[in-house]
Amino acid sequence: MAGRSWWRFALGVVVAAVVVSLSTRFGMPGWLLTDEHPVRNVLEGLSWPAGVLALVLMIAPPVRRWFSAPRPADAVNPLVGRALHLVDGRLPGVSEVGLLELGIKPAVDTSEEGGLDLPPYVGRDVDEDLEWAVAEGGLVLLHGRAAAGKSRTAVEALRRLRPDNPLLVPEDGAKLRELADLVDLADAVIWLDDLERYLGPGGLDLGLLQRLCPDRSRTAVVATMRDEELARHTGAAVARDFDVVGIDRAAAELLARVQGRRRIAVAPSLGPAEEDRALAVPDGRVRRAVEAPEGFAEHLAAGVAMMDRWAIGDGPLFLLGQALVSAAVDCRRAGHHEPVPTSLLEEVHRHYLPPAWRDRNDLPPIAEALAWAHRPVLGASSCLQPRPGGTHLASDYLLDRTQSGQSPLTGPVRAELWPALLAATPPWAAIAIGYAAYGCEELEVAERAYRRAVAAGRDEALFPLGLVLKDQGRSDEAEATLRRAVGQGDHEARSSLGVLLWQVGRLVEAEVVLRRAVEEEEEDEFASMGLAMVLFHLERFAEAEEVLRRSAELRYPRMMRLLGSLLEIMDRPQEAEVWLRRAAEAGFGDQALRRPERTGS
Repeated sequence: MAGRSWWRFALGVVVAAVVVSLSTRFGMPGWLLTDEHPVRNVLEGLSWPAGVLALVLMIAPPVRRWFSAPRPADAVNPLVGRALHLVDGRLPGVSEVGLLELGIKPAVDTSEEGGLDLPPYVGRDVDEDLEWAVAEGGLVLLHGRAAAGKSRTAVEALRRLRPDNPLLVPEDGAKLRELADLVDLADAVIWLDDLERYLGPGGLDLGLLQRLCPDRSRTAVVATMRDEELARHTGAAVARDFDVVGIDRAAAELLARVQGRRRIAVAPSLGPAEEDRALAVPDGRVRRAVEAPEGFAEHLAAGVAMMDRWAIGDGPLFLLGQALVSAAVDCRRAGHHEPVPTSLLEEVHRHYLPPAWRDRNDLPPIAEALAWAHRPVLGASSCLQPRPGGTHLASDYLLDRTQSGQSPLTGPVRAELWPALLAATPPWAAIAIGYAAYGCEELEVAERAYRRAVAAGRDEALFPLGLVLKDQGRSDEAEATLRRAVGQGDHEARSSLGVLLWQVGRLVEAEVVLRRAVEEEEEDEFASMGLAMVLFHLERFAEAEEVLRRSAELRYPRMMRLLGSLLEIMDRPQEAEVWLRRAAEAGFGDQALRRPERTGS
């Protein structure tokens, strides 16, 4: 109210002054003040300032609106919160980001070589193929054991070929998908270290890759992956058993398409020509690594020494530090490859201590044990890498050795970790945790994870949630969930819904759903197999043969086996033998059809 009164008073003064100003120029009525009257003189003196004030009052609202209106430069930067290593709000050039910032691990004995974290790069035999792929654009994948030198090899190639190109390091797969819609990434380099972090529902798949790298595009997507993860994904793609191992189908099929010169294996040891190049490098660390029995890159990363730090020791500080490292490694085995907060490690570390130490009150403070785990080994990497915000990430090397059964952390992921990890991580992380739990046959944990993601609006979790419910024998809930996923446009959910309907004996409904799935995507082996099985159980053998033959000719071994089995039932043994032999050569010789029993379905 006070503001409005002030404006009314000011407006009255202005109007009066304007009237006086006009009157002095065009004559005043007789009833107004006479010439030379003091009040008139004051008003005349105020007339010019009043005119200016009137003008200001008239234009103030539009001026104020103009200044307060959002400018293009003031718009929210779509890169912020989605991309790392920004420079003044823009994507940096490749050469503007340091090697360590891009995930390259420091080398051993840094103090001996003038404090340099990294020795000079030793050219690898794979450089030629890598340079071809980077120059061509599209996706190139470098794979190998942890500490084999994948990341260093890739980044050095980028620095040689594309030092000035914009570099995008997305926060995760979902953010990469968002950026594809918001930012022009033509001619950019997209760096996906540890590719598995960017896969899965809502992340990188074939469709997104084609949008990022259309024909004749120079956009390069350069990725790395540990052999353990690559084997899990490619194995699922070959066997078509995505749900069994908890692997996202779209992710596995994307990796299966990356072949030839675009899939580059980086060996942990050097070949003869590489050794010659290494011995010519004036750096003592490089020359010692050439002779190291554990392998060149593994020695530079202090891999063996890091394992010794984790596995060998005694006393309260060692045991507590070892437990914290083990808990962090288990978080990664549980599908969460992002740094975890101190509070989570504090909550669960007790379950990783020897039983006799779990209830003792004379253990050192957590901060001391974390400092022990953070300490670089031989000047190189540490078992537990400190990250911003009081978070920690277990070393790739330790995870790799644990998954291959060569670490002090044995057995499955601790049961106590799953609920604590879900509670400590954001909803978007729940999907990956759900996949890991499903692969570990922790169905209740997987259900909880997927439900948390769905509650947060992540509809891509509906399909795996439906699979979990189906595996738990909760068919009605599974059907309702899969139908919701189908309503969101999930093609895989349609195939699974059809198979579920077949399994519960609703063959007519199953045929309708599966035919729609096959029509949408002819190369969907799962939908084709389900449709063939429905037709087989309806004893429409000729139609089942047509469906199986189409998939078998696409070189799906499982479908070859089923086609051969069907041809045997149809008394066509010579044709059957051809397909059964092909299936056996591909490792699928143990699946057969049996003549269905008569049903009223």
